[in-house]
Amino acid sequence: MTNAVPIDAMKAPATPDEPAVAGRIGSLDLIRGVAVLGILAANMVGFALPGSAHRVPTMIEDTFAEKLFWLINLLFVDGKMRGLFTVLFGAGVALFLEHARAKGGKGWWLQYRRLFWLWVFGSLHFLLFFEGDILLDYAVVGAFLVPILLIRRMPNWALVALAAVLLVWDGYGASSHFDPDFQTERAVAAGTADAQTARDYAEWRSGFEADTRDALAFDRGASFIDMAVDRNEQDTPISRTIFVIVAYGAGYLALMLIGAALYRAGFFTGNWNARKVAIWSGIGIVFSVVVALGVGLAIWQSGFGPATTYFYTYAWAPQYRLPMIVGLAGLLVVATPKLGPTWLGERISAAGRMAFTNYIAMSVIFPVFFHGWGFGLIAQVPRWGIWLFVLAGWALMLGWSKPWLDRYRFGPLEWLWRCLTYWKVFAFRR
Repeated sequence: MTNAVPIDAMKAPATPDEPAVAGRIGSLDLIRGVAVLGILAANMVGFALPGSAHRVPTMIEDTFAEKLFWLINLLFVDGKMRGLFTVLFGAGVALFLEHARAKGGKGWWLQYRRLFWLWVFGSLHFLLFFEGDILLDYAVVGAFLVPILLIRRMPNWALVALAAVLLVWDGYGASSHFDPDFQTERAVAAGTADAQTARDYAEWRSGFEADTRDALAFDRGASFIDMAVDRNEQDTPISRTIFVIVAYGAGYLALMLIGAALYRAGFFTGNWNARKVAIWSGIGIVFSVVVALGVGLAIWQSGFGPATTYFYTYAWAPQYRLPMIVGLAGLLVVATPKLGPTWLGERISAAGRMAFTNYIAMSVIFPVFFHGWGFGLIAQVPRWGIWLFVLAGWALMLGWSKPWLDRYRFGPLEWLWRCLTYWKVFAFRR
């Protein structure tokens, strides 16, 4: 909540080492605003449910409503908003390096400093507030993106080709990891597993369910400090960094490369044929929704077996989500000239310009309602009720972002991040 983190291209004085842009690319702000609103719908489930219950809906309550709202998230939210953020992050890094080069500055050095501080912010966010953090992930994978983008003569088609190879590698790796348990669960469900395999599976599933119950009990009774210590014991920022490279690196880097290629090709500035972009974007979105619906129904039909659920929601999922991710970006690019100047468009764009602050703020505010050290609503709000909290979060982001930016040049965390990157204090008020 993941998720990309904003590149602040404000109208500010520039030096060779401090590139500035004559004006913002409106579509990037709008898309980023939609992404930060959408990722809250994914993260809120993680705030409200313990352990693996956010992925397997029957872990807490086996009702039609729980499964239906799980399916809605699978079709329209899960992975899509994080994917949008990731594509935008790649575009943002390409933008930053391009303008640094134009000013004669050391763009690569500034970008690495920028990524270092993002890693620090992400580590703190991960340890103190939310194990689903994406900032650390982006900082780690971004370090691999920068040298690729510094190869000036690498054409866009080469970036896309490399992304395709990485996506295939990522899909193969995830499929290989989850397939053994998936095949075992299928065999047990079909009654074709031998007695020992069936006993092993029953023990594994019992442990899986016990882990969810233990996570719920811990969440209800732990203090804020207890939870932070537990996260650090389970996964330190260093071990998380290594895990991200091994488990998620290929998929993240692929989307970042696609974002960089789209930016370089003028996709986000509206240089492509709007009608064709709208048509192909619609086709991509429909394709991904249809595939996701098939995946969701297959999981539903299996009775939400944990191994089946994890296999279908991780193996090859980033690959079939990609057309929807790019399609959403395309429709928003086409819509920017008309939607951007409206009241709603301005509010969404302002939320996008403050995406870093908004993303962290939601992780500070809403866990208070669910964790035991707060109001203790963990696992007590049905999935349809979680959307009420999502709507409240949207109202907050849309409500405070524009008034804040009318008065200040940056969001609070955007300003702090910029100051740390350039190691100087920038004017804050307008």
